[in-house]
Amino acid sequence: MTAPSGEDFGAAVLEVVDAIPPGQVLTYGDVAALLGSRAARAVGTVMARSGGRHPWWRVVRSGGHPPRGLEADARPHYEAENTPLASASTECGYRVHYAVARWNVNS
Repeated sequence: MTAPSGEDFGAAVLEVVDAIPPGQVLTYGDVAALLGSRAARAVGTVMARSGGRHPWWRVVRSGGHPPRGLEADARPHYEAENTPLASASTECGYRVHYAVARWNVNS
């Protein structure tokens, strides 16, 4: 699979993000991999520029950590969607229980 580029990449990222079911998550790297890319940082850039019009909280950092700087904003979304959370020794004190909440695209 050839990864889309430019505006096509951004549109493809947002299409994947919009498809993630409530209560489930993918990492930035997962989204990139689904598009045939290794550009996890580019996924983050697309998300940052999307203006919050897409379920950004469903894309987490490695290990299930919520988007940097948006931890407090993300938590109410996780709680409303019953996303499994776990305690973490980070400033925000939690992370998504990634092994449980990871979206299995093939199911």
